[in-house]
Parts: sequence; C-alpha cells; structure tokens
Amino acid sequence: MSEQRTPATILIVDDELGPRESLRMILASGHRVLQAGSGAEALECLRAEHVDLITLDLNMPGMHGQELMRTVRSEFPQIEIVIITGCGSIESAAEGVRAGICDYIQKPFDVVQVSAAVGRALSRKGARDRLTSFLEELGGVVGHDRGAQAILEDIKRSEKLRERVGVVFPESAEQYPVGVKAIGEPRTMEFLEVLAETIEVKDRFMRGHARRVSFYASLLAERLSLDPEASEEVRVAAFLHDLGKVGVPTDLLLRAGALDSTERALVEQHPTIGARLVKPLAIPNSIASAIQHHHEWWDGTGYPDGLKGEEIPRTSRIIAVVDAFDAMSSDRPYRRALARSTAIDEIRHFAGTQFDPHCAKEFLAILESGACDIDLEIVSDAVSDAHSTTQSADSASHIGAQR
Repeated sequence: MSEQRTPATILIVDDELGPRESLRMILASGHRVLQAGSGAEALECLRAEHVDLITLDLNMPGMHGQELMRTVRSEFPQIEIVIITGCGSIESAAEGVRAGICDYIQKPFDVVQVSAAVGRALSRKGARDRLTSFLEELGGVVGHDRGAQAILEDIKRSEKLRERVGVVFPESAEQYPVGVKAIGEPRTMEFLEVLAETIEVKDRFMRGHARRVSFYASLLAERLSLDPEASEEVRVAAFLHDLGKVGVPTDLLLRAGALDSTERALVEQHPTIGARLVKPLAIPNSIASAIQHHHEWWDGTGYPDGLKGEEIPRTSRIIAVVDAFDAMSSDRPYRRALARSTAIDEIRHFAGTQFDPHCAKEFLAILESGACDIDLEIVSDAVSDAHSTTQSADSASHIGAQR
C-alpha cells in the first residue's frame, strides 16, 4: 500500500511577474508553490519556510542569481536548484553544474521541459533524503562511532561499489536520466543491493549469500506460481533478509565456537534490526515484515515473535527454506559446508516443524530438478581458503542455529 505523501514545496525566484506566473500555473497542480521577486526575498522565504526545490532566474537586480545560487548551496545544501533563465551562457551553466544544480533551462520554456526538470530534481532529492535517513539509521544501529560518513567511506573504498552508487545516485543533472525511477522501482533495488553487498564485504563467509538466497527464492516463487508483483517482493526481501546483521557484533558472527544465551539473543535481533533499517527507504511494509519474520518456525518456536503456520508471511516462509539451504551449503565460521545430500535430508526432516511443508516440498523438487545447480564460487566470489572447522553432529544446529 502506497503512503500518502506531502506535496513538495517549490520556490519560484524571478523578478518578472510573467515567468513566475507561467511557472506557477505549470507546477501548482502537484506542488505547493511559493514565489519571490528578488534574491533577498528568496532568502527571507528560505529561512522561514521548508522548501524542497527552487527555480532560479540568473538575471535579477540586486542579488544576482549566481550569488543567490551560491548562498543557497552554502546555507541550504539539501535544496535542489533548477535554473530557468533568459540570459544563460556556457560559463553560467558550467558554474551551475559545479554548484550542484539539477537542471538548466533557457527561456522561453515549455511545460514539458519544466515538468521533466522538476521531476528529475525531486526524484534526486527524494533518493538522497532516503539515503541520508538510511545511513543515519544504520549508524544508530551500529553505534555512535559508526555514522553515515563512515559507512560512505566503506563504499568509497570499493571501486565496484563506487561505480554502482554513481549510477544509482548521479551527482549532476547531465548524469540523471529523464524518467528516473521512483522508490520501490529498479533504481531503489540497485541502491539496496549496493548496501547489502557493502555489508557482506566485511564477512567472507557471507559473501554472495544475499544474491544466492534471492536467486533460490525467485525460483521457488516461480514454482509456487506467484504473480509478478509477489515474485518481485520475494526477490527483494530475500536479497535484504540479513541486512540487520550489520547491527550484530562482528566477533559473534565470526565465532567458530558456540554462543552463550546472551550472545545468541544478540544475533537473533538481526531480523528486527533489518526490518527497522529498511523503513526509512519507504519500501512496502510487506517487505519489512518478510525480513522481520524470516527466522520464524512453522511450529511457532522460531524468533523474533513466535509466529506459527500461516501467521508467518508467505515471503518469510519462502526465504526461510532457501536461506537454510544456502547456509548449509556454504562454509560458516563454526563448520564447513555440508554435502548437498545432507542439506536436502535436513530440509526434508524439518518440513512441518521449521519449514512450511508446502514450500519445503516444492523447493526439494527444484533441487532435484537441478535448477539450483549453479557455481557458487562464481555467484558469490567466495574465498576458497576458508579455514577448516569441526562439523556439528547435531542436525538441528545446521538449520536452527545458523548465524
């Protein structure tokens, strides 16, 4: 269900009444529109009102448009700027790009130009606002010494991730394509994948886990004949299911030995943390719920809320069985990967207790068909020299105690 959103506030800054009124007529139907006839009046308005975007003429008496642009960038960096001017030049356009404007339109303008530019600017602002909110929430979960800037530094250290972030969150209007996707569409998933992979980089045993679980979950969703929307929800939630592990002390995730009850309680917070983390991104509540409940058991003995049977969201039930298969099929700090036949036996054994029996049955059919026979080294870029640990003889620990 989509949430009701407050219309964006746009400040039109132009010393001529005609262009101001034309822009007001174009924008008023979907936005809250304010007007200013000078740079000084614009600053007075900005200091008194919440504004998301300003359209700015360069050739104004008193405070020139370029001076106002620099002041806005300094005092209100979160506000997007679209220049709409009749006296533009290559130099002024270049200065605008350097100042981080979103678009540059020459007068006379038309409805299509203005609507497209404003749409791009507001999409970029929305994406950046959500990114900032997400990183602040992430910093709060990880600790006060691990804020947004530190997390961004992790991304900067990886050339591959930097390139992907650059595609999702371009810095200039020239990079930003017309019709940029809104939240919940492909660009949002690109960003979430970047963040999930950034987190996985810290734990060699988890590298590629999100991508593999998403792959397996998509196969199971198709097997269960889910509609396209539900299948996409499964894919997204499966990719993000372990995002909350960023809030779990790394030494616990990498512990080769057993965890005590207090330590296990900390690890078991990760589904709740993950659900909390994705909420600032305004993705559907159903995805957050799927993340929250992917460790519930069919018999009601799972965590964090002890849901049972069909009380557990269907997407969570799908993730639960494929997550367990990947966990058993991969090296972990506390044991080496189990044989495929052993993993299959474990899923069959726990169908109806840990797993939705129907989901387990259909996933076993997929495994038997060979559809899951992928090269895990290629998919996950897994490290081949994982250290050897003692394999547990307790079958329940392979699934129920996975970290």
